[in-house]
Amino acid sequence: MATAAIIQITGSRGASIKKSAARIVGTLTGGLYVLFIASATLIDSWLFNAFLIFGIVTSLGIASYFHNRVSYMFAVVGITLSLVGFPLAVNPDMANLFDHVQLRCVGIAFGILMSMVAGMVIPYPDDHQELSAVKKYTQGFLNKLFLSGEDSSTTLIRGFLVFVSKKWQLVDDEIYGSRHEQQDKLSSRAAFYDSINIGVRAIELKQLGDQVGMTKDAWALLIASRFNIVVDEEFRQQWQLAKTSRTQMFAEQVVLFSQQLARLTTEEATFDYSKKQYVSDIGRFTDGLVVVNNMLRAAVALFALSFMWIELQWEDGMTAMIMAGMIFSVYAANPGAEQAQSANFYAQLVAGVFGFIVTFGVMPIGSPWLVAVASFIGVYLMAYWYWQSKSLLKVVCMVSLFSWTNLVPLTSTPSFDFAHFLNSNVANITALMVMWCSFQLIPVRSTAQVIKRELRVFFTRFQNTNEEARKALNISNWILAAYAYLVSESDTMSINRMLFLKALQTVVNENKISEQEKQLLLSSVNKELLESKTNEETSLLIEDKRNTAAMHDFNWFILCERYRLLNQK
Repeated sequence: MATAAIIQITGSRGASIKKSAARIVGTLTGGLYVLFIASATLIDSWLFNAFLIFGIVTSLGIASYFHNRVSYMFAVVGITLSLVGFPLAVNPDMANLFDHVQLRCVGIAFGILMSMVAGMVIPYPDDHQELSAVKKYTQGFLNKLFLSGEDSSTTLIRGFLVFVSKKWQLVDDEIYGSRHEQQDKLSSRAAFYDSINIGVRAIELKQLGDQVGMTKDAWALLIASRFNIVVDEEFRQQWQLAKTSRTQMFAEQVVLFSQQLARLTTEEATFDYSKKQYVSDIGRFTDGLVVVNNMLRAAVALFALSFMWIELQWEDGMTAMIMAGMIFSVYAANPGAEQAQSANFYAQLVAGVFGFIVTFGVMPIGSPWLVAVASFIGVYLMAYWYWQSKSLLKVVCMVSLFSWTNLVPLTSTPSFDFAHFLNSNVANITALMVMWCSFQLIPVRSTAQVIKRELRVFFTRFQNTNEEARKALNISNWILAAYAYLVSESDTMSINRMLFLKALQTVVNENKISEQEKQLLLSSVNKELLESKTNEETSLLIEDKRNTAAMHDFNWFILCERYRLLNQK
């Protein structure tokens, strides 16, 4: 039932296909691992638990290293090892070992099958819903951005970058599952990146317009005409814009932006993606230290719980082990979720109330149909709010979705064993407390730390490669990859650092500058940029360009503005 909810709630045919494949492969892999180790290790509790923990730690490490559906698949491996392996340790019945593993695999496969049948009876709409959502959001972003002040524009930019970095996978899934022709799929993909790049262009145009003295009313006029207005002498006089070279540059950029907006509604490509200055793909980066930390943290917590279970004869230790193993695995596939520790405790409240209603309110009535309907409603509500929610509530729904099963007899047999229900809740909370201790022992790296580390790697590559190789690096793709890791949207310094590097790359690759200036700009990409202001020589160069080249060249202007914002904070 949970499998059906998780898959169906994805909302698109492509996402359901990919998620179904990842879920069944992960379940079978976990089941085979349990079968493989059980025959040799069930002779000793510690030996069996150690191999199970090793499997969980390895799978969540792989889930942390990879991304997207591969990450989800290995998270399911860890969940399967927890749900299938630890109950087997309580009742090591070799005669029924295969049946015990088979039950889990068949249950998952049956949930997937029913989801596919439901998808055939009521097909998913093939209308690129996610792509439409991105286009609609982008249009709203453009309208708000040009009418915003400096502080609110920073918030809007941050929100836009976070939005597109998290939406790309959904759009990619939907295009994958579309029944359209291959050429149409490629056009849809290009349309998605066109939306992103038009947003970035708007950010740059807004900076220039503010510099020449554009007011909200002037921006409103341009928005109403979709920027199809000539910024001529009459326009300058109407809005009291000074007749300078920078105003002339603004007029040229308005014409270009108007053409790009017009092409968005046609099948013609809006941007030239052979140029690396535009976003053409949202890749992913992996922070090796995060992977190692995730593995060490899980190992410490699981071995501590195993000691409590085996050596202290804790009867409900199995429940705690299952809870910890599942949460660690799910966290590995959702970067940033582990930073919301308090959400786990809220989730236990939600799961506990739901489990109590089903176990002591619905089951005693005696009708299995009522139990199925109540469980169905609860599971789908949690799955829906997990899909729709953001930040803390999303994590609450995610953990509640699987933790309630520890509290409900899955046989649908009425139970009045309130003591066991209470002990299971206590075991879950104990597991969370041990997990919290492991996070204190091995702290989570903040988003800023992760991004700084990746910036250093990119800086090194950017500085130490030849000119042609440098032009092949696409900082725009990398910036959005970094934003997928943002839990908090308040890290302004990370935004400015990344956008400064993007502007610097554009100047180095596109503008004709002297070798001395090029080396000076490249030398500014150093530790000082990450920690505080850049060096004095770079400051003098930027200040000189602000008063000369930046007055006439758009690329230099953007670089100088990003430098100014970087050094204001």
